[in-house]
Amino acid sequence: MSEEKKEIIRDLGFGGLMHIPPLRVHHQILRELSNSFKVGKNRLETGYGSFKVRPKTIGAALGINASGDLFPQKVNYKDLSEDDK
Repeated sequence: MSEEKKEIIRDLGFGGLMHIPPLRVHHQILRELSNSFKVGKNRLETGYGSFKVRPKTIGAALGINASGDLFPQKVNYKDLSEDDK
């Protein structure tokens, strides 16, 4: 990825995504996983059964630290200026 694109990603506030290592998984498998994940329940339902998916599990699978508060500075949307919104 070019430095220009990386800078745009950082400016949008998604710089942390660049620390996720590239996955060498076929897109059909990723699509099947995403279709099997039940968001409201945080469960992955497969032909072998259903199990709870936790941030720690996702972090271990991706090789990243997925524990703790990733957004320590809370912002009240109503207090932002029009430019910041």
